[in-house]
Amino acid sequence: MEQFITQWFSEYNKGEGVIRSSLSNQTQSHWEALLTDAKQGKLNDWQKTPPGRMSLILLLGPVAHLLADSDVTELNRRARDLCIQGVDLGFDTQLDLVQRRCFYDPLFYSSVAKDRELLLRLLEGMESQAELPEKTVWSNWYAQASSLSS
Repeated sequence: MEQFITQWFSEYNKGEGVIRSSLSNQTQSHWEALLTDAKQGKLNDWQKTPPGRMSLILLLGPVAHLLADSDVTELNRRARDLCIQGVDLGFDTQLDLVQRRCFYDPLFYSSVAKDRELLLRLLEGMESQAELPEKTVWSNWYAQASSLSS
């Protein structure tokens, strides 16, 4: 899990999200193997910790999309469920600001109005924790989420 988190955030922190063409073949192979394990339930223990749950959300959401997995729709639903259950458990609040944004990824891309409302409430709660330069990043996330709700 730690290796995946390190790989994800080394790519994510480049500012443009994660782009498949920027990933090494080794990283892509590693993520494909992790996604396969997640699909088969072999990583279910990860959901017991905040970083582990975030990792599963990323694997079943953005990574499945990035790797064009044939089960992406079902996997995105599972990522959404993990996110909402994790919020109910307070796992998101135990992560740093950028990790929390990644934890909420399924809500960003959900077409369900209730999910968008939850996302806005969660982002509003993050505002007081964001300090410069994170405040600018937070403002961008909030603006994006607000435009989704329109």
